[in-house]
This record gives sequence, structure tokens and C-alpha cells, in this order.
Amino acid sequence: MKKYIASILSVFALISCEAPVEGLNDNPNEFTDAPISLLLNHALLNVASIAEAEPARYGAIFSDQLTGVDRQYGTLNLYSVTGADFDEVWDDLYGRGISQTQIAKQKAQDGGNALVEGQALILEGYYFAEAALVFNDVPYAEVNSLDFADPVYEEQEAVIRAAIGLIDQGIAKAGSASAANNVFATSSSWAQVGNALKARYLLSLGEYQNAHDAAVAANFSSNDNDWSIKHTTANYGENLFWQFEVEQRQDYLKVENSYMSRLLKDGEDVYRGNAKTDETARYNFYVAPNGLSMNTTDGFAAQTRNFPVVSFEEVQMIIAEAAARLNLAENSLAAINKVRASNAAKFGTTYDAYVLADFQAGGMVSHGESSAFNAMIKESLFEKYCSVIGVPSFLDVNRTNNLINVPIKNSNTDVIPQRFLYSSAEQASNSNFPGLVDIFVKTDINN
Repeated sequence: MKKYIASILSVFALISCEAPVEGLNDNPNEFTDAPISLLLNHALLNVASIAEAEPARYGAIFSDQLTGVDRQYGTLNLYSVTGADFDEVWDDLYGRGISQTQIAKQKAQDGGNALVEGQALILEGYYFAEAALVFNDVPYAEVNSLDFADPVYEEQEAVIRAAIGLIDQGIAKAGSASAANNVFATSSSWAQVGNALKARYLLSLGEYQNAHDAAVAANFSSNDNDWSIKHTTANYGENLFWQFEVEQRQDYLKVENSYMSRLLKDGEDVYRGNAKTDETARYNFYVAPNGLSMNTTDGFAAQTRNFPVVSFEEVQMIIAEAAARLNLAENSLAAINKVRASNAAKFGTTYDAYVLADFQAGGMVSHGESSAFNAMIKESLFEKYCSVIGVPSFLDVNRTNNLINVPIKNSNTDVIPQRFLYSSAEQASNSNFPGLVDIFVKTDINN
């Protein structure tokens, strides 16, 4: 269901052997190799499959940013899933993501191309970290090795730390180069993108000082820094949420009565608006005029709307949350107000700057907390939740034990899903499969 990836390139290692009939069955039309640029481009294109396609839709449903309504998505809305629902996600991460970055990395190393090697390392780190965050323990060191037909699963935290190490290596080799290309629009360098991703992963580990420092180093000062997947009206190039709603599964996925829409809708009991904040335009950015569907006309799901894999809002809210947890009130406040100023410019409505008194007990954004630091933590989480669609917000809800009170959609559980289920294909094919784990079991880093 991903039009965006028009074709999948598979590159196989050739093992030579001495035999009288060698070459008899060679097919001159079969791929034996591919240019490094094509390999890297495929790895870049495939990021959309993780950040903007099924994982994003699942994460948004589970965290109640969006609402699954019809058929399979009505079932997903009640958290009913099987391993088969995640087969494609697993293949996008491992078969179409990690494998291609590793081949590109090896070719770059063989050819002494440090720039491509660095980009491949950052992408490899991205894919491994995203896999570990949603699945828990995953294969790492033995992946795509001819010596290990059935790669062992490694601990979630170890894989995330290894992924951060890959990103660091990539920054050292490609950091000064622009991260803009035919797939991504951004004013950022690869070092900025790498640090932004590091900040996400360090936050997941509860390393608040390191997450804060990485986010500051990313230096995302506006949405121009967003690492955004480009979209156009060209066939195969449209926004994937637009594709899903308009061309593939109309009315399966809506914003109807979602927690995020209620936070942004004036008159709701959880509305975020106050004397300094008018969320009307942001609500309309997400919600179509019918009040039910995604805004596919001029909103976040518009046909040509670029989709940020990591954004200015996410980076600034990592700074805001981490700074508040480190008792750095001014740093947290400054990050919150940077996003508010950006919102005012983007949506054209009121987002006046907050002051520290607004977060103190009884203040307009105290969120019921007696501590201004706790109030700023909640505000940073709410703001990110209303700005970042998909997996990062799903992970935040679980990382913080649902600190922002996302409603539970199924009366048979008291938590939202905590993880994705392992692929049924992996269960059937890997002798080192660790066994079935329920979707409501916390991942190790959240225990």
C-alpha cells in the first residue's frame, strides 16, 4: 500500500564457484550490482515507509492522535492486532532499510567515499533505533551476515546505544554536507539531522542532559531545518496520508473525536486554549471542515505537504522537557516560546509568549501541578503531541506512563499498546525468535 516506493531494489552477493558449467544459466538481464547512488537513494526513499506510512498511522491511532474507523482500522482502534499486521513494517525496517544502508556503506568504504559512508551510517542508525524503539529486542550485529542465517535478538537498550554510535560515526564523516537531496527538503547539514535523531534516542533512554545537549547541537531554529520528505502532485510523489485517504482507504482513518483534535478544539473540556493561546487554526490544519476527516486540502495531509521525519518542534520540545527535568527553567521556557512564536507565524492566531509565573501553581498552564518544572514537562509533551504525528508521540506517551492522559479506547485494558508485535514472518523463519510478547507489555527501557 505504499505507492511512494515505486520499486524495490534487491542486491545479492555473488558467490563464485569453480565448475565446468559455470555461467551456463547466467541471465544478462538480472541485477548483479547497482550504483552506490541508487542504493543510497533507495535507503533515503524508504524512510517514508517508517516515518510516514504504516508505523506512523499505527502510532497515531494507538496514541489517539487519529482515529481508526472502518474495517481493519476500526479493529486497530481497539488495539486488536496480530503479528501479520507488522510484517510489512518489519520488512521496511530490515529488508528495505537496514540491508540497503549496509550495502551502500560497504560500497562507500570499498571506494573510499566518506560522504556516502557517513550518510549510510546515519540512516543505518535511524533504522536500527526505530526498530528497537517499537519492537524492543531486535537483531543487530548478525543482521545480513552470511555466517548467521538466523540472527540473534539483542537487548533493546544495547541496540539503541549501538544505533547512536552509528550516527556519531556518520556525523564524523558526512556532518558538514547538506542533508537536502532529491528525497529530503531541509536547510540542515547531516550533522544537524544526526544530532536531532540522537536527541530523540537519548531522550528515550532517559539521558536528559545528553538529550538536551544533542538537541541544542542540532540547532533547529525554524521549520526550515525540518528533515522533511518532499511531496508533489506527481504520481508516486504525493503525501502518504493524502494517498491513504484519497486513493487507497477512504474513511478508514479520521481525526474524529481523537484526543489530539479535542485538545485543539475550542469548547472541549480538554481544550489547550487560554488567554494567550488560540488553537483554532491548528485544529483546522488537522481536521477537514466536516469535523471528521483529515484535512487533505490545505492541512497536514494535503497532497503536496512535505512530511517531517524530525522537526523543529520535536527538537525544541526535547530541549524543553529535558531542561525542565534538569531544573533549567529559563532553557525550558525559551524552547517552549520558540515553538509558540513559530506557531503564531504558521497558523496566524494568538500564541503569546509564556512567562514562568504561567507555569507556577494556579497559573494558566500549571496543568494541575504545584511545581513549575513539572508543569513545563507536561506542556512540552502536550505541544509535541499536537505537533508531531506518529511514532515519536506514541513513544512519548509510553515513556512517560501516559503523563498527558491519552484516553484508553478499549475497556478491557488500562494502558495503550506499549509496543508493536513481532512480525509473523520473522516468527516462522528465525530459529532465534524470542517468543510472542503481548502488545500491552512495556518495552524494557520503559520498565
